[in-house]
Amino acid sequence: MKSRYFLAAVLVAASHLAAQQPASSSPLGFTSSIPWLTQSFAWAKSQALIYSRAGSKTMGPWCEAALPGRNAFCMRDVSHQTEGAAALGLSAANRNMVGLFAQSVAKSRDWAAYWEIDGEGRPSSADYVSDNDFWFNLPANFDVLDASVRMWRWTGDETYRRDPVFRRFFRITMSDYIQSWQLTPDKILTRPRIANQRQTEGRFVHSRGIPSYTEGTKDFIFGTDLLAAEYRAIRSFNEIASANDKALAQKMQPEADAIQSLLEHVGWSEQGHHYFGIIHKDQRGSGSGDTLVLYFGAAKDPAHIRGALDYISSPTYWKKINIEEESYVPLTLFRYGRNEAAYQTLADISSPQNNRREYPEVSYAVIAAIVSGVIGLSPGPISGDYDISTISRLPTGHDQAALTRVSILQNQLDVTHTGTSTTLLKNTSGPALSWRAEFPGTLTDVKVDGKAVSAKHSTIAEGIAISWTDVTVAPGATVVVTK
Repeated sequence: MKSRYFLAAVLVAASHLAAQQPASSSPLGFTSSIPWLTQSFAWAKSQALIYSRAGSKTMGPWCEAALPGRNAFCMRDVSHQTEGAAALGLSAANRNMVGLFAQSVAKSRDWAAYWEIDGEGRPSSADYVSDNDFWFNLPANFDVLDASVRMWRWTGDETYRRDPVFRRFFRITMSDYIQSWQLTPDKILTRPRIANQRQTEGRFVHSRGIPSYTEGTKDFIFGTDLLAAEYRAIRSFNEIASANDKALAQKMQPEADAIQSLLEHVGWSEQGHHYFGIIHKDQRGSGSGDTLVLYFGAAKDPAHIRGALDYISSPTYWKKINIEEESYVPLTLFRYGRNEAAYQTLADISSPQNNRREYPEVSYAVIAAIVSGVIGLSPGPISGDYDISTISRLPTGHDQAALTRVSILQNQLDVTHTGTSTTLLKNTSGPALSWRAEFPGTLTDVKVDGKAVSAKHSTIAEGIAISWTDVTVAPGATVVVTK
C-alpha cells in the first residue's frame, strides 16, 4: 500500500483546503481524563471536517479521500473512512461516494469501478485515461461492497440494500467481476498479474488491475489483502442480499471458504509466524499483509491470529510502514483486545510530530478508533436482538471518557465510561433502542440503574470473555450499567 505520488503533495496547507469550500459541522464531541486522547480527537474532528464537501448542483456531498488538494476520493480511502465519517454525521456523503463507485462499474473496464472520482463526479485524470488505460487495485470492488454493508448496519439506511444501483453492483462484483479477473479459488494461483491488459503502451496499462493494494513491486500474482477483501465481501453480500439474490449469495459461500483456506495455507508464513503481504508465481510469499487480513476479519486459525497480532503490535512493524497502512492498525488492535499497542499506534498517527497526519484518511481513522475502539460503540446485526453495543477499552479503572451526540442508526447518543466498570448511555435523540452493555471478564451479574440482573456471557475476538446485558433505552432517557 505504498503511495506512488510524491509525498510533498501531502503537505498542502489545511487553510488552503478550507478556503475552497466551508467545512461541514458535526455535533460529535469527546473528552477524556487522558489529555492526549482529548487533543487527538479535537484535531481529528477539525481536520476531517476540513475535508468534507457540501457538493454542488451536479455533485452530492462528499469528502476528500486521496492526497490533500487532489479534489478527489478513491475507493480504498473512502471504504476505510466511512466509519469515522458516519460517527461525525456525514452519512449522506458516505452514501453518495460509495453509490458513485457502485454506479460506475462497466463491462468495458471488466466490471471495475472508477478507482478515483473528482469533485465534479468524473473519473480523476490522475488515474484514468480511457477504459483501456486506467489505474485500478483489485481489492477495491470488494472493499466498497463491504463498506456499503457496514454503513447499512451503522445507519439502518435501506438504500444500501434496495437501491437498484447497489444491488447491481453487488451482483456484478460477486459474479462477472470475480470471473473477469480470474479471482475464483481454482484460478487465482495461476492467474497473470495483470489479467486483462488491452493495450501494450499507455500510462496505466501495467496497473490496470493490480491484484493488491501493494503498489511498490510487480513480481507477484496477488496480495493476501485481495484474498481477505474477497472473503469479507462474499460474507457481507450474504448478509445484505435481497430475496432475489439469496441464491447467488448461498452459491458463493463455498468460494469464500476456499479463499479463506488459501489465505491460511498459502498466505501464512510458518517461519515468520505472520501473514505474507504478496504471493509470487512460485507461491513463495514475502512482505506483511497482517493488518488488512485482520481488518477484514479473514483470519480464522487462532494461532495465526495471535501471530499476526503479535506482528502488528510491535513498533518494529508499525514504525516502518506508511501512514495509509498504519491508519488501519489502532482500531484493528482494539477489536482484537490488544489495547496497549492500539493506544501506542493511535498516539503515533495523530501526533503533531507525524508529518503525514494531514492525509485525509488519518483523521477519519482516529475518529473511528476513538468511537469504535476506545468507546467500543458498534451497531448490532440488522434485525438482531439489539441495536447497538458498547464496551470500554480504557487503560485503567481511574480513566474516564465521554462521547457525545454520536450519530448511529436514527439516533444521537451520549456514552460515558468510567474505567471498565461503569457505562452511562443517554438516548439524546431518536427512537427507543436496545443497548447491549458489555464488560470484559466473566461476571455473575451487573447492575442496571442500581438493580442487579444476571449477566450473560460471550467470547469475542482472540478468545476474550465478555459479560453483557440488554437494556431498552427510551427516547431522552439515560441508563447506567455497572459491574
